Amino acid sequence: MSEMVVSDIMNAQLATLEHKRPELHKLIDALPAEDLELVERLLARLEMDRLWKDVREGFTADWAAGKYARLDELIREVRSDLKLRAA
Repeated sequence: MSEMVVSDIMNAQLATLEHKRPELHKLIDALPAEDLELVERLLARLEMDRLWKDVREGFTADWAAGKYARLDELIREVRSDLKLRAA
């Protein structure tokens, strides 16, 4: 499947999902107040999962770029320094 076809499919799916937004707003508005806390927790969890995915992708890219090549060495140095200070 070409990239253009995949892009068109994804754009169509997003447009379909955007049409659901007003309906979801109506459903939330109709919920009893005691259920809103659960909805808020679910939305917070979704946001946390999205942000964690971004962080993981960033670390993966940084690792591949060699930004953590000396990490083990630095940790050993810090631990050694802490042991000397504690003594």
